[in-house]
Amino acid sequence: MKQYLYKLLIFSMVITISIAFVFSRANGHFDPFYKRFTSTKQSSLILGSSRSAQGLVPSVFNNRFHKKLYNYSFTYNTCPFGPTYLKSIKSKVNEQSKNGMFIISVDPWTISSSGLNPNDSLQFDESEMFLGKVTYVNSNPNLLYLIKGYSDMYVKMLFTKSPYFLHDDGWLEVNIDINAQQLEKDLNETIKNYTKKLVTYNYSKVRLDYLKKTILYLKKYGTVYLVRLPIDSNMEAIEKQLIPDFDAKILKLSKATSVNYINLLKDNTTYNFSDGHHLTKPSAFLVSEKVANFIENIEVVNQQKNEIQ
Repeated sequence: MKQYLYKLLIFSMVITISIAFVFSRANGHFDPFYKRFTSTKQSSLILGSSRSAQGLVPSVFNNRFHKKLYNYSFTYNTCPFGPTYLKSIKSKVNEQSKNGMFIISVDPWTISSSGLNPNDSLQFDESEMFLGKVTYVNSNPNLLYLIKGYSDMYVKMLFTKSPYFLHDDGWLEVNIDINAQQLEKDLNETIKNYTKKLVTYNYSKVRLDYLKKTILYLKKYGTVYLVRLPIDSNMEAIEKQLIPDFDAKILKLSKATSVNYINLLKDNTTYNFSDGHHLTKPSAFLVSEKVANFIENIEVVNQQKNEIQ
């Protein structure tokens, strides 16, 4: 019996060490989300879908404003505005913060839903995805994500050579050397996929209400800015079909919540896209600079008003 227990102990130790070694390989290359659940609570955040995950670079804002923004964006289907994303944001925000900066990227998909009733929150799919399952978002390592959130084979952590790299500040860097022919192919595929989504996706007032709740919550801890990132004109045409008055809705929301909004759609000929709706890495830096200029101008004006008063 004693010898059996000794062998069981050795076997358990080998298994534990093996699992710990595999999990230790969970770096920025193996998964585009994991590291966002391993950082500490944050005082300043970039929020939104994969467009802002790739298109808004925290270091650009940090250098300009001497803050420490963290990119807590995911994808349009895992983090549309709703109870799940708001709950996760509340877990990520440092509630001791009073002078934070929050940049929220908005687009029609993040205030829309598939399903029979886009306003029935019980039908919101994201609650069953990793953002709904991972309730602890500031733990390193984050075993809850690795067990419940990560859906691929663990062994892939040892061999993955992904073009994606998730930085320590949450920015998702994508390095794809793409030629004109491949670019056209990817664009056509994107347009085809999103055109199909028009059949099942509809505007959700409930999601827009949750965007408002998110803004009002974050305003307690700092200044909130809304931004609509540029996309390819073909993608823009699809989004006009999804929510024709999207910009009017966001402008109304920005006035109701007293936050500033910049729409960069008109600049879509200035930047390059990897697939029609994600900015390339060089364009991500250019757009981030433009958004930083927008914020800086507002802060200068506000400072001048305060000095006059």
